[in-house]
Amino acid sequence: MGAAALCLLIYLLRLDSVAGLIVDDAWYVLLAKALATGQGYTLINSPSPGIVPFYPPAFSALLSLVFRVAPEFPQNVWLLKSVSVAAMMGTGVVACRYFARDRALPFALALGLAVAAVLLPGLVFLATSTVMSECFFTLVQFLTIIVVERAAREGAGRRPWAYAALGAALAALALLTRAVAIGLVVAAAIYLVKERRWRPAVIFAAVTACLVGPWMIYSRAHRPTPAQRMEQGGNIVEGYAAQFWQRTAGQGTSGEITAGEVPDRVWKNASEILRYDLGAFVFYPLFRPLEPGERMRIGSESFIFAVALSLLLLAGYVSVVRARVTLAEIAVPLTLAVTMLWGWEQFRLLLPVASFFLFYMLMGVRAAQRLLRRLYEAEPPPPGYAVPTFAVWFVVALYVYANAQYLQRKHNPVPAERSRWAMAYEENRQLMAWAQDNLPQAEVLATQNPPLVHLFTGHKTVAVDDPAGRWEAWNQARVRYLVRTSPYRLPNPDAAERKYRVVRSQGGELNLRVVDLGPPASRLPWGASVPPAPVKIEPSQ
Repeated sequence: MGAAALCLLIYLLRLDSVAGLIVDDAWYVLLAKALATGQGYTLINSPSPGIVPFYPPAFSALLSLVFRVAPEFPQNVWLLKSVSVAAMMGTGVVACRYFARDRALPFALALGLAVAAVLLPGLVFLATSTVMSECFFTLVQFLTIIVVERAAREGAGRRPWAYAALGAALAALALLTRAVAIGLVVAAAIYLVKERRWRPAVIFAAVTACLVGPWMIYSRAHRPTPAQRMEQGGNIVEGYAAQFWQRTAGQGTSGEITAGEVPDRVWKNASEILRYDLGAFVFYPLFRPLEPGERMRIGSESFIFAVALSLLLLAGYVSVVRARVTLAEIAVPLTLAVTMLWGWEQFRLLLPVASFFLFYMLMGVRAAQRLLRRLYEAEPPPPGYAVPTFAVWFVVALYVYANAQYLQRKHNPVPAERSRWAMAYEENRQLMAWAQDNLPQAEVLATQNPPLVHLFTGHKTVAVDDPAGRWEAWNQARVRYLVRTSPYRLPNPDAAERKYRVVRSQGGELNLRVVDLGPPASRLPWGASVPPAPVKIEPSQ
């Protein structure tokens, strides 16, 4: 009870009013509102009605229940975040049960792993300062592994098909929450076949296909048109095949890679995991900043830690595999393979499996004990779990320290030294409040954060990336204003933007602003140096 109280206290103390700055979480909230208000799973911010996103729908569907109870945004932010907080508390309970029962670890060690899974500062941040899906996904992933393990162990007389069907439902829920769960789904099917559980394997595959297939068919049949993708931009309207080839997934302006560059991407991602992420899973305050966007100077000596941790992880994984291959030993490598193929920051993608990385490292510590005893003793007894238990609680202490550092910053008596993330949100909120009060409601806004600006202002919104390339689409949509939002400091206007009038400069640290482009029929095109001929605007549909 003490561990649970500590975890809940840290989450409650870290809760803030910030939501939507990552953009992805703003899309989740906007889609939840669309579902709750009967507008379907569509981009209600768009001037073009009926755009169906590529985001899997499960998490937004769950958040839509909050909108039905408390429909006003941002007043309902704390309720929206309570979904992730509750999921992390559930993750702690489920993880403790998994490591104690399925892994047969001593309770103190299992509890330490469970507390570490909950207090990992990266997940705490996502639960309390965003409305992202990783926390809910982490819980569903653990439940899937536990239930599928039960399906593989149960005898014929105990109806293993029921566990297989339940495991399939959970796996489908995971896949409908985050597409990275494809590794988990494939691993579960492989594992049941490996265990010669033929009927549960067939049931698992069939139920998963039945639950996921309709969404895949529907999303493919209603995929956004090229014009709709041009309007909204980003991963919300781009399929995974297109995102895979983008240098940075979801950012079309980042360029594309070729098939010959895929090995370089894998190597870059593997290096990132080795040099930074493994260290962050253990020595979090030394390898990760307190808030997004902060720079950290990580010295060359950190490479020694990274190598040591990777060797411990590899040794632990091998020792576990030699004893018995469970579902996790298949799911974790497959998940790792999926993330390393993707053009995105690896740390956030790997957060849901961080507790398994830590488990393998601790088993590596135990394997190192065994090796040392063999070197110095003729007939050494098997090593116990005292050292791994001490190590995991040391990691927990580091996590608590990192969370305490964040709380100290959050409540710093000097306002300028408080949480930069919260201050950035306040600056963005003030800019959007000005836009709501001063811009005509009929005007369409171009912005870096279309869902959040729509949630705050009610205006229809489009993506702001590549203004020159989108200019004709903006004319047709009657876009008049740029609302320059960002969680980080924006550069000063370039030569193209300086031709237009700034109607609101927010001040502050981020250089946020609202720019009036002028009436679409007579304004100067983006990047043009001479006045244009009048533009004929087609009537809106």
